[in-house]
Amino acid sequence: MKELPRVLRAAYFMFLFGIFASPVWSLTVTVDPGTVVSINRTDTSESKCTVCVGGDDKSFCQSGAVLRDAGSVSVTFTCTEPWDVFIVEIMKVIECKTKPCRHAVMPVDSQPLSVFNRTFHWCLRAPVRMTFHVDFSKKGLTQIPPSDTCPDEHTYNLVALETTKNVHLGSFCAIGTITGVQILNGGKVVLTVAGKKKLEPQAFDVFWGEDIKSLAVVSVDLPKGQSTQEFFSPNYPLSFPDDDLMTWDFGVPRFHETKVKILRHMEPRCRKKEPGVEYEFEHKQELIKVVKRLSDNKPTELEVPFKLSLRNCEMDQVRTRAEALGLSLHFSVSSIRSGSELLCEVDLSEENSLSLHIAKKATGSTCILKLDGVSQESVIVPPGKKSTLSFKDCPEEDLLLTVNKTIGCQDLQDCPPLPVPLTVPVLERCLPESLKTVHWNIQAPDHGTVELQAYTGKLRQSLPGQECNGSVNFSVAESDGTAIGRFCPTGFISKLQVRGNVTVSASPRNDEFLSQTFQTFFKASFTKEIKETYIFHITPEKDKKNLLASPGWPAGMKASSTASWITNFAPRLDAHLTFTMVTQPKCSARHTGIQVQTLGSQEEMYSRREDEEGDSEIVIPESFYLNVSNCLPEKGSFSVMGEITLMKPRRIILPVILGVVGTLLLGMFIALVAVCVVIRKKKKQMAHEVAIYNPNGHSFLPGLHGMPKTIEDDDAHIYDYIEDTLVYGHLLRDELEMDQYGAPAVDTYQPFNGPTETTPLKDTDPLKEPSGEGEMEMEVGEYRLFIPPTESAPPASETDASQEDTNSPTDLRLVENDLYSVGRDEESSPTPLTPCPEALQAPVFRRS
Repeated sequence: MKELPRVLRAAYFMFLFGIFASPVWSLTVTVDPGTVVSINRTDTSESKCTVCVGGDDKSFCQSGAVLRDAGSVSVTFTCTEPWDVFIVEIMKVIECKTKPCRHAVMPVDSQPLSVFNRTFHWCLRAPVRMTFHVDFSKKGLTQIPPSDTCPDEHTYNLVALETTKNVHLGSFCAIGTITGVQILNGGKVVLTVAGKKKLEPQAFDVFWGEDIKSLAVVSVDLPKGQSTQEFFSPNYPLSFPDDDLMTWDFGVPRFHETKVKILRHMEPRCRKKEPGVEYEFEHKQELIKVVKRLSDNKPTELEVPFKLSLRNCEMDQVRTRAEALGLSLHFSVSSIRSGSELLCEVDLSEENSLSLHIAKKATGSTCILKLDGVSQESVIVPPGKKSTLSFKDCPEEDLLLTVNKTIGCQDLQDCPPLPVPLTVPVLERCLPESLKTVHWNIQAPDHGTVELQAYTGKLRQSLPGQECNGSVNFSVAESDGTAIGRFCPTGFISKLQVRGNVTVSASPRNDEFLSQTFQTFFKASFTKEIKETYIFHITPEKDKKNLLASPGWPAGMKASSTASWITNFAPRLDAHLTFTMVTQPKCSARHTGIQVQTLGSQEEMYSRREDEEGDSEIVIPESFYLNVSNCLPEKGSFSVMGEITLMKPRRIILPVILGVVGTLLLGMFIALVAVCVVIRKKKKQMAHEVAIYNPNGHSFLPGLHGMPKTIEDDDAHIYDYIEDTLVYGHLLRDELEMDQYGAPAVDTYQPFNGPTETTPLKDTDPLKEPSGEGEMEMEVGEYRLFIPPTESAPPASETDASQEDTNSPTDLRLVENDLYSVGRDEESSPTPLTPCPEALQAPVFRRS
């Protein structure tokens, strides 16, 4: 080293410093579950900077990295400005397997990676053929040429999945008139954000859409007033897929004219069919289709919503590639408010109870309304006839539409037998969509009552704590405008009865308009006249506060009116009725009253007037009747608000009585068991043990079934001791009989005094057939089995018949026992003997 020149020495140290002091840039990346983060060099980068994943001891450096596992991971770059070298892609899969399928997507940025150019991918995937609907209706999109960029540097790209390749549907910027895109067979939504640009997310929804026949359908809602939008075919400026279809669905505001103009197009060489543009729209309730050539440069003018479809032919691929041709289309859609008079024919000839009221919202409006050619400030379309309306310079937001429908009958016998649902008929599409209110005027017959019920389920009244939060308000009032209350579904009111005519009104909750297809939940019917003004039939829910309020709350009840709540609930429950708020007026005539009594009883459990104080809570043990009545107020108003809670009763006397009775019964049972045990022990001690001798060699008791054991297998013939009196007692009895009668006893043992054989007896099978044809020779002194005559033989049992072919020694001995037991059966008592449990438990003899 000392011999090196000074210049070389300095260069050497600089080289070492460059190796060991290389600049790096580190960060920690958090990967969400189900997300894949990819870090790669850009295609134009020539840098040798690498990315290292993991800690210092486990790091692995390369030109790119893919982070899959959820959690935090350390990432290090071997350069100081990696955002100029690398791009980041964040991918997530959205999968729909079954209906319904809906995903709310909100782009989320990773703060450490915000300095890089980021691309977010949402892959739409399904196991079956389906349509993905990507909904951007919250803010919308605007299509731009593929070469352009968005002002906010947030660019959306939509990709459709074809059988062989992906199709680029277009590039889009946030905020615009495109509200959604339906993609067939899945695809991809891509959002590209520039580096060092804060992510400004736009939420969108992905759900299972309706079946379509196009590659994709783009939904566009043209704005009111003057506007111009430009659109491009998929893969623009390259060719649209071969023999395929692309559709744009345009919504046009009322009183607007649209103009479609083809700005640029290119046509391919075709083998079959011909490319073209098809317009589809509705005119006088008929679907019209118009097909035009791409070369037709004349603008197409329309005043109604329409669909525009681009259809490709079956291209000649060889000539198309050679001539660099293909199908592409660039067109514009312009919209402008129409100054002409718009006619609308309304047919109510079959609606005898329906009328329409159209009025101007502002007094200084320049809108001109005409009914059958006559100019009017407001128009009432009468029922039961056809009418012609005309609108000139009438913006939709300047008009208010009200629908009135009458339901009623003159006599109770002529009323509809079934409840009538409160619905809105389908209106003409040319009518203003600014539907503000719908009134159902329900007219009760003479001496009749109107009943209101929920179409399905039950109703509830809108009160503090249980407000109606739907988009539509439903209010019920009497025909003179006296309010009864606001109601909504899902409650405990099964029926509302009103004596007299009733009006049910539907209106939007906010300052918006009603949809002409909104759902109602009321149905009306008619019944005989009631005594009260209003009757609520309710079924409170258990362990829940069920709120109720007097009609017209909080303004107060109508003078001299009455209201009742017929409350039904299950037995073995108590209803806790609490009056949370009661306002009393100063009466000029009569009194206000609050009464409570159980159903079927004439006695009042609770009663209170305006000049009396009463309990705020009472407990009612069964279904009851609550009645409130108003006086003729001089000052103030009468209103009642309360709540009903069903709970199990707290009764102590009955459980105590049941406990005492149960204890007594248990004591009596124990005493009875003790007496039975004592008696049983005494009987057992008094029983004598009996020894039984069986000469057959088998010991079994009557009532015990089963095959007795053989002599070889059973040791019943072995005894320790047998009393002589028990074995030879019958001989003593026979001797007494001989002495008394002088004749030998029958069935007694007699000694044999005759000659005996000296030759041993042969062990011959008595049932064996002879071998010869002659008769069997009978040997003297040989034991033979006695076979009684057929007439005297006992009937064979089923068991014996089944064992007829068995020739084993055991079976032969069984036959012997059966035959020799005939005499004993005849001598036995006709009453069968039942062995007692004690005899079965203890042996008859002590065996060795």
